[in-house]
Amino acid sequence: MRDSIVVLKFGSSVLRAREDLPSAVHEIYRWYRDGHRVIAVVSAIGDATDLLLASARDLASSPEPYALAELLATGERAAAALLGVALDRVGVRARVVDPRTIGLLALGTVLDSEPVGVNREQLKSLLTEFPVLLVPGFFGYDEKKRLHLLGRGGSDLTAAFLASAAGATRCRLIKDVDGVYESDPAATIGYQPRRFSSLGYEQALALAGPLIQPKAVHFLQRQQRTAEVAALGAAYESHVGFSNTALAEAVASPPTRVLLLGLGTVGGGVYRRLLAMPEHFRVVGALVHSRTRARQEGIPRELVETDEKALPLLACDVTVDALPGLEPSTRLVTAFLFRGIHVVSANKALAAQSGPILSLLASRHEASLRYSATVGGSAPMIETVRRLAADGEIASLTAILSGTCNYVLERCDAGVRLLEALREAQKLGYAEADASEDLSGRDTARKLQILARHAFGREVDTLTVEGIEDDALERHLSEVSPGHTLRLIGTATKVSSGRLEALVRLKWIGANHVLANIAGEWNKLAITLVSGETTVVTGRGAGRWPTTEAVIADLLELRREGRVKIQDASKSNA
Repeated sequence: MRDSIVVLKFGSSVLRAREDLPSAVHEIYRWYRDGHRVIAVVSAIGDATDLLLASARDLASSPEPYALAELLATGERAAAALLGVALDRVGVRARVVDPRTIGLLALGTVLDSEPVGVNREQLKSLLTEFPVLLVPGFFGYDEKKRLHLLGRGGSDLTAAFLASAAGATRCRLIKDVDGVYESDPAATIGYQPRRFSSLGYEQALALAGPLIQPKAVHFLQRQQRTAEVAALGAAYESHVGFSNTALAEAVASPPTRVLLLGLGTVGGGVYRRLLAMPEHFRVVGALVHSRTRARQEGIPRELVETDEKALPLLACDVTVDALPGLEPSTRLVTAFLFRGIHVVSANKALAAQSGPILSLLASRHEASLRYSATVGGSAPMIETVRRLAADGEIASLTAILSGTCNYVLERCDAGVRLLEALREAQKLGYAEADASEDLSGRDTARKLQILARHAFGREVDTLTVEGIEDDALERHLSEVSPGHTLRLIGTATKVSSGRLEALVRLKWIGANHVLANIAGEWNKLAITLVSGETTVVTGRGAGRWPTTEAVIADLLELRREGRVKIQDASKSNA
């Protein structure tokens, strides 16, 4: 993982209700999967602060300051905790951190203080252990451990301060507008104001007072640091703190038209998230085997299609392949790529068997094939392998790639029969109705082939697969070793002859093994370079929401890269 740190601030204008939390997750996941460590500073959701203030004033016209500060801070605390729950749902490891934990020192009046110090070593330690930290904004503590607020809009100041203290490469303030404008676009009639792609501190103070806390801008100016103002999912931003001013014409970006192939566990989850982001996406159709399942997902009848021959009549920008098996996925994906339509796939069989030839077809027709969701769920395994392979030679991959098998093996180790453990996994959404691919080891083998292709730039020469079958499972369970856990592990290694060998097998691992401490549907990948350095990637590898998150990330990335065009219209000195 990269050493760079990105600070993201989510205000109440983008977290208007709890339903907006998954959109914040998408933004955090965007930077996390790109290899950054993330500090997310969170404001209270919606009008929570105003409601808390009103409750206090119902009791006293002038509430005691320290009590009021403690009360108002609960809004930020609750928002950070809920965002932590939302991140856990998709399988991103995150730690909710109270400002006291990192020694965030704030001095001044109780309700309008300034941050003056933080425990940098503690902050660094937490970022080493967790890829994402969630920090409630708006408050800190004095030398007597009493809570102080940072003034209205103080989460902006928290973000700017932590970015400076952590040496972050970016401080991005997420707002309900896509940057700083010459004038308020919502209040302008008959004229479209231009957006600043960069502006100075004084301009920001003059133009963006309602958008950015002035205290935060003053802090940036004193520290000679910059911050970005951007919208959720945006490919561009306004940079605050630049000596040169640059203006950009507003560019209309209509919603990306998406066609869904399949509405099962993954397809249904993708549909729900697309429906929640109408400014970015519009579902134009869905191919299903059963209209009953479509009705269960709440998809309108006019969007449902059961005949694949009708699909070419639908105009779309991206097709999401959430079908199982090689067919009809291979046939349909080939047809869409041939037409120059982007494809985002969650189909492991397709990516493993036909990924290279379909990627070649996509490039020939100026389309893109993305399949991050095929390996590791929300764990950015493919992206991490690509980055490391570009930076140095990879020696081996060792991984647990089946959350289904994890769960089943744990239950069997507890004395549950194999079929009963499988039924439990299916009921919880950790296993497909037909789980033979997982239990046979073929699912892990396919994921391992995909990873090896990106790690070593070639196909596996030899692949040996052992699955969770009754005989093999009984044999391993009879050989139980105290303090060890039975796991289905995949390895891919370059041997001395230059051949690339892959192996999937059951193995007892101890507490010190690199893949230890993985339970349930969680997956883990250890990537070892020739230099001996090892990088570990962890995430939920099964279930609706982890896989959905990876699909949405691919869709948003395609939109940022291909659907948004930035044109600087004019430039002048500040």
